[in-house]
Amino acid sequence: LIDANQAENVFDAKGKHVFPAAVDSHFHVGIYRPHSEDAQSESMSALVGGVGTIISYWRTGHHYLNKTGAYKDILPEVMQLSDGNFYTDYCYHIAVMTAAQLDEVEWLVENAGVGSFKFYMFYKALTLSADSTKGSDYTMAENYDLGHLYELMTRVSAIAEKYKDKARISLSLHCENPELIRVFIDRANKQGLTGLKAYSEGRPPLSEKLSVHEAAILADATGCPINLLHLSSRRRFASRN
Repeated sequence: LIDANQAENVFDAKGKHVFPAAVDSHFHVGIYRPHSEDAQSESMSALVGGVGTIISYWRTGHHYLNKTGAYKDILPEVMQLSDGNFYTDYCYHIAVMTAAQLDEVEWLVENAGVGSFKFYMFYKALTLSADSTKGSDYTMAENYDLGHLYELMTRVSAIAEKYKDKARISLSLHCENPELIRVFIDRANKQGLTGLKAYSEGRPPLSEKLSVHEAAILADATGCPINLLHLSSRRRFASRN
């Protein structure tokens, strides 16, 4: 046993059950249901599965709270909807969706405790379900494209350098190319494909690989630490370096 005098913090667990628990760092709370309602059911399910901490992705735009604006105004609302509704510990990755929000990156780190950001590469021309080419319907923003990604990377790189001795601040990316997906979904529809076959043919490894290379080139140019999420194809995984 470790003597309590050697510990920085001591927690009295008398009368409580103590379980080891995992951290699920890729979660999406509040997309299709009210945030507070989703937090309750999804965190309860996570806890049953042995997860004690949830790190959920959050963005402005369609779904979630169906609004856009400054995170200084919106994030407190998200935290209020979260308070008392999670059965687990929780925090958030934040997606910077608008040009105005780019100037909030430093504030998000220093005042809101955000350590990880997100960019969805397919939103520049597609919605979440890829049933519309009007990505702006989801983002509620203009110019959510590689130019926006470059600007975001420069800011994340700067704040990551500033706090490099304290924590790793990074940008996570969902890598799919919407222009190619549009073409391949059209081909799948013309072939009469449905179900998982249509989904697989409509989102080929080529679109993932191209986006990985785009992200890597911009990350190299800006010095931005990145995470490539859910690498699902052998071709994309092989190109990660």
